[in-house]
Amino acid sequence: MFVALRGVVGHSHLWGSFMTQHLPSPKRPGRVAYVYAPGPDWVEIQPMPEAVAQVRHIVRRRLTHADPDFVYNVELVTSELVTNAIRCVRTLEAPASGVEPGIWFAIEAHGRWTRLRVRDPYPDVLPTKKEPDPTETNGRGMLISEAVADLVWVEVGDVDKVVHAVLAKPGVTLSPAEIAGFGR
Repeated sequence: MFVALRGVVGHSHLWGSFMTQHLPSPKRPGRVAYVYAPGPDWVEIQPMPEAVAQVRHIVRRRLTHADPDFVYNVELVTSELVTNAIRCVRTLEAPASGVEPGIWFAIEAHGRWTRLRVRDPYPDVLPTKKEPDPTETNGRGMLISEAVADLVWVEVGDVDKVVHAVLAKPGVTLSPAEIAGFGR
């Protein structure tokens, strides 16, 4: 699992403001399996390309009074993260875990920052940073997300993963307490 603070890589632990269900892990005897059960802040996304536009619309509605450049940046990162999840669901076989291959999205807007979360049922398929050839039309999603967001990290469970991104509003620098509060 990677955690990036504008390109700085570290480690993370499972955390979230959504509900988790603790079950005995079939993969790891004696350990707990985390099954993410999206709560009321989560929106299920159909794994179709047009879902990206729908999620961007959710972002615009949620950030109606924010600076337009900030909204654009949040939409950009949202598009990249959701597109990555859609590609996973559309190109891979059904997850071995038996979890439905759906995608879930959550946006959490606060006075100083906005947090995005995208969940998919492929814990073994982590987003990768690539250095694509200039002529390639794909492969820049994580590079763009890390360049635009203040924080990007992935939480991996036994049956799914959640990609997080936090964008601070213009003129705001996230404090160490705020960063720690994200549970990374």
